[in-house]
Amino acid sequence: MPKRAKVWLLCIFICTSCGSKRQNQFPENSGDLQKISITSNQVYDLSGYADEGGGNPYRLFDENAYVDPRYEKSADSFVPVTNCQPTIHPAIYFHGSGGNRIVVDLRIPYSIREIYFFDRSLTVDSFWIYTGSLKKWKKVASLITESQSGNRAWRKIILEEETRFVMVRFSSYETAITEMVFYGVPGGKIPQPDNFLLRKGLTKTALSQFLGVNYIMENEPRWLKPFHYSRLYNFALDFDNDSSRDESRVRFNMLHYGFYNKGKGKYIFNIDTLQNINNGNIWFSIRGVSKWMSDLGFSDKERPMNLPDLNPEDPSSYSRHAKMMWHLAAFFGHNQVDTFRLSLSHEPLLSGRGSMSIFENGNEEDANWVGNKYCSPLEYYAQSTADWDGDEGRLGDRYGIYNADPHSTLMMSGLIGLDTNRVKIYQFLSNNLRDDRNFIWRGGIQYHYYATNGVKGISPEEDSMRLKLSKVADCSFRIAPGVKCFLGENGYDKSPVSRQATPVIPGLSASQSQAIMILRSVNAVFFSGFDAYILYWLRDGNPENDPRVYLTSGVLRTMPDGKTKVYPGWFYISTLINQLGKYRPDKIIKENGNVWIYRYRHTEHPDSVAYFIYKPTVNGSRVVSFTLETGVKEGNMATKISFLDDSEIGKIERVSISEGRVELNIEEKPFLLLCKE
Repeated sequence: MPKRAKVWLLCIFICTSCGSKRQNQFPENSGDLQKISITSNQVYDLSGYADEGGGNPYRLFDENAYVDPRYEKSADSFVPVTNCQPTIHPAIYFHGSGGNRIVVDLRIPYSIREIYFFDRSLTVDSFWIYTGSLKKWKKVASLITESQSGNRAWRKIILEEETRFVMVRFSSYETAITEMVFYGVPGGKIPQPDNFLLRKGLTKTALSQFLGVNYIMENEPRWLKPFHYSRLYNFALDFDNDSSRDESRVRFNMLHYGFYNKGKGKYIFNIDTLQNINNGNIWFSIRGVSKWMSDLGFSDKERPMNLPDLNPEDPSSYSRHAKMMWHLAAFFGHNQVDTFRLSLSHEPLLSGRGSMSIFENGNEEDANWVGNKYCSPLEYYAQSTADWDGDEGRLGDRYGIYNADPHSTLMMSGLIGLDTNRVKIYQFLSNNLRDDRNFIWRGGIQYHYYATNGVKGISPEEDSMRLKLSKVADCSFRIAPGVKCFLGENGYDKSPVSRQATPVIPGLSASQSQAIMILRSVNAVFFSGFDAYILYWLRDGNPENDPRVYLTSGVLRTMPDGKTKVYPGWFYISTLINQLGKYRPDKIIKENGNVWIYRYRHTEHPDSVAYFIYKPTVNGSRVVSFTLETGVKEGNMATKISFLDDSEIGKIERVSISEGRVELNIEEKPFLLLCKE
């Protein structure tokens, strides 16, 4: 930082702090001035680093309970140490002009009189404090950090601000403000803390409507029969392939997966066949930039703005992308619009095909491995509010999914992990930047998650995956009640050298072990509170020993001769759907010890139940003569379904129930037991 700038900032700091001599002269308590209590749920990290970035914005306030710096004795006896800044690839959260912004929602307006902060920085740098609202901030203090450890002390800012929101903005991750304490007068009754006991509970979705799969495009529709959801990866340039940089002249192309058949007088699309195979639900996961930006050398990791030098936090910067989303919803959605309004590069003009009702505007926008191309929550919100409804119509009536088809919804771009912090920020931004205060992504909250120890894949039980996902489902429910929770990616590689290699059970092949891990994962997710499980991946094109991650995750493989190899995973999934498709999760009977048991219940015939039973290890062991207490069952008979490597319905056996009990041998490969109460 230039010396002149440092002097200027120092002068501002001294003015806003009412003189350096007063900084350590703490006044007596006056009137109804009080320390403002701040919980973690009131702190919002607009840069989005709290999960993958290794930091925690609440650490700016997490030691408030231990100190009251208005009293000199308290301040001298406690030195706060926790740092709120990111620690993993920290620079990516400071790209652009915004820096790291932490917003505190005080829930009601306060008259803020004093702010104390403790500075443990090792470098001289600047940071700022704002009041107001997310739509209009007012800078109330500009400060610089101390670089000398001997000068470390509590410092005070005197204010007279009426506000509900306070924002702290850091220009560098080297700034180490380890604690901040607000003092003020409440403008009303202080609300009660949030109820963290609210639980989502188990999904009411039947299994046949729960499963889905990731792929690009499948030429043999029969392999999609077990899957209700199809998530297809696409790029924006597949549909915006116009070389014009003038948005008003762009003509979009909807024929990436189809063509117009003049003989039949209609459009023919692959997705129609896929949808008809099981009345499935198909959506495109669309990421990247338009063709004209791609031709200029911009990658699919760039923000899909109209021009590369626009403000990525301004919804109007994404108007071209929002117009593309409008055309996608108009063409593939269920609502017919006036074709005169369409701007397409092909004829005849057509709308309302009824092919899709969900649209996803990205994929893993929160990836931290893309460097300064990382997308912050504010940037993704700006794109999404444009893509959803043209930023509440501000862009015009031919922008956004909703304006083309009110029956369609926007799916949240899949997150790279179980980052509920980012979802909380999305809700906060929707609530405070949109006039309707509505959560934009009504199509679903989507997480991606793989059971792993960082070196290889592990079983869902070793990972405690169901428990992790249950907490995430509950948190998502509290953030956005009524919005479905999707696990958009999960699976295992068959390759033994991949870092997501499936655990191999002794005596079984990698593909057999993969199938078992998939079954156990589907069951874990079904009983977690999530509403959908989207398998990664459908079809491989690589050898089973390919070391690259996620390239051998398929349950199918295209062989060198063009034929399809079907792995046990596809047959196991098909058997599960064919036998339990109309069942929903009912109760976790046993989830400890050597035998785990889950009960499913039929959605149309509640007296019909099914038990999902297995041993939760991967060492090749089994339990002999385990007694399952079923209670009194109709006919004293049950049907046992075993999973086979080459059958879509499994092996079906009749077993006897004696006095409400049945004797079973339990293996690490699950089996089903169907009976009536």
